[in-house]
Amino acid sequence: MKPTKVRNYQIYRATYTTRSKQLGSHLSKDLQKKYGKRSIRITLGDTVKVIRGEYRGVDGKVSKIELTGSSIAIEGIKKEKSRGEKFDIFIPASNVVVTSLNLNDHWRKTKLQGKKPKTTPKEVKPEEQKKEKPEEPKEEKSKQVPAKDEGVKKETKSAKKSEKPKESKPEKKAKTKPRKKEKEAKE
Repeated sequence: MKPTKVRNYQIYRATYTTRSKQLGSHLSKDLQKKYGKRSIRITLGDTVKVIRGEYRGVDGKVSKIELTGSSIAIEGIKKEKSRGEKFDIFIPASNVVVTSLNLNDHWRKTKLQGKKPKTTPKEVKPEEQKKEKPEEPKEEKSKQVPAKDEGVKKETKSAKKSEKPKESKPEKKAKTKPRKKEKEAKE
């Protein structure tokens, strides 16, 4: 493959998958030892430290990600325009080191642990448990009905289905072609 084609596929005509992979950055030494990985894709909420460039030594959370330039904006790093407006500075992802990770994503968390995300169950949040409590009384009512009444229940369900009026669709008027009328008039 020609170098120009490779360059086009990696830079100018890169797919979102390719650009996402290019948004990786090194992990700090502590995280490298903990997870056994050298680098990871940066996501929103990760805490990073700038190691190269004008803002060297600045720490902060990732606030924005730009795939086209494979760069990130960090909270606290802003420039001021002549009118006084402030705007974010985008720093290349290769110029930062990830110091702490945002592990809210189940998929990312299990991948870092070296497990298969599809096979591991998701953790249940306390909010979801609260939603399940109102459903329990409904189940208890169905348990109180004796087994003999199950046949009656089936009949009532079918009766309810038949009671519902069927929605009738408006009838379409038959369209006649004007050509036939003209031919009949001529004869």
